[in-house]
Amino acid sequence: MKRILVSLLILCGIAIALSAFGWLYFEQKIANPASVSIPDTLAGLPLTDRLTGKQAASDFSQLHGKQFPLTSGAVGVYGNHQAALKGMAAEMVNAMRDKIAKGRSPFTPVGEISDSRRTIYSLESIGQKHFYFQSGNLVVWLAVETDLAETTLQQLKEYYP
Repeated sequence: MKRILVSLLILCGIAIALSAFGWLYFEQKIANPASVSIPDTLAGLPLTDRLTGKQAASDFSQLHGKQFPLTSGAVGVYGNHQAALKGMAAEMVNAMRDKIAKGRSPFTPVGEISDSRRTIYSLESIGQKHFYFQSGNLVVWLAVETDLAETTLQQLKEYYP
């Protein structure tokens, strides 16, 4: 009977040790997710951006608002998504304009400059001129000393057509 009890205790000890090592191994894999390869093209569209390993796992968690115990991962973006990004940039500019117009920001709207490509919103705050506008898929914000505002804005418009 003592032999059986000793054998059971030894087996329990081995099982606990193996479980602990397995858990540590799994924790290490979760802390450092492996990269997964993804194809360079899909449906004839080229791979334009990728996240792998830790970056991909973080992206999954942010996207879903939850932590997942991932040991590997990859995110691929295929094709040119400029149109979607342009729409998002336009929404951001409109949201900034609307929020500033409510008057609960440190910025005072002083006008709009429209050209054939875009509307540039002009603001004042803390002794500076501020301008913001959409350029393609970008939202551009300029904060500049008042005496340099026009020259700097012109250069910025040329750089971000």
